[in-house]
Amino acid sequence: MSETILQVKNLKKYYMVGRKGLFGEKEYVKSVDGVSFELHRGETLAIVGESGCGKSTTVKSLIRVTEPTSGEVILKGQDFLKLKGEELKKARRNIKMIFQDPYSSLNPRMSVYDTIAEMLRVHKVVPAEELPARVEQLLTMSGLTMDIAERFPGEFSGGQRQRIGIARALSLNPAFIVADEPVSALDVSIQAQIINLLAQLQRELELTVLFISHDLRVVRHITHRVMVMYLGSNVEVGPTEAIFQHPAHPYTQVLTKAAPKLDPLNRQRDYAIEGEPPSPIHTPTGCKFHPRCPYCTDKCRSEVPELKEIAPGHLCACHYPL
Repeated sequence: MSETILQVKNLKKYYMVGRKGLFGEKEYVKSVDGVSFELHRGETLAIVGESGCGKSTTVKSLIRVTEPTSGEVILKGQDFLKLKGEELKKARRNIKMIFQDPYSSLNPRMSVYDTIAEMLRVHKVVPAEELPARVEQLLTMSGLTMDIAERFPGEFSGGQRQRIGIARALSLNPAFIVADEPVSALDVSIQAQIINLLAQLQRELELTVLFISHDLRVVRHITHRVMVMYLGSNVEVGPTEAIFQHPAHPYTQVLTKAAPKLDPLNRQRDYAIEGEPPSPIHTPTGCKFHPRCPYCTDKCRSEVPELKEIAPGHLCACHYPL
């Protein structure tokens, strides 16, 4: 197995939303509730699930955009959550983002050249005289040319801006890249180009990518492993084809069947997920999915299932995996 770049252990992020009862007991939204996983060098791991399942909050917590409530994040052997000051600044070089919205992720007052070169200057990655060559290399890798270097973000389409964002993310040779819904804000005609570019860069540079998406068609095309989240917890983790061909958790099974078809003549879905997700404040006892699960038993209602290995590299949190 390749080197483990990132280990996330029992990560939690709770938001207090009020108090209830005679004694003012605190109420929390459990956005992330005990998530654990690993990310290995050279792989792309997707986090998937319905809107509101905690995908983006998980990422924001582990990279400390928002401070987690508890848990451990081990980045290249360091306890990332305990780092401060210069140590934290240095460690942050290992994490770079490709944002969902290419229109707001770039400074409109900075040229393309300065957008990319700024990172190189601040972190003193290359000597000043080598900056132009490095910027050109990054633009070329992202499918752009040096001719655009002096232009500004407002002059480009969404797809071009996302390519600039990718070039910026690659500038410091990070340990891993977080791609948070990187194509959801783009036209459908451009989405495939960006996905193919990311797949190409992943192969050529052996990039390590944490890929957040709700589009299972994209996930199947670009990732090596998939982590499925439901109501703040991960319910299944495994190789991408195992997740799609042999989903073990009832929620994963329904999620993959509910994905839209690629066939334009067949837009129907095989299955729809029954009901709405329960409140993240008043989560169900036992298995969180049991109110919507067709296989629910008394054990599911009362006992929380552990995330256990059911096949090599394939883990599932279900008392009766399918």
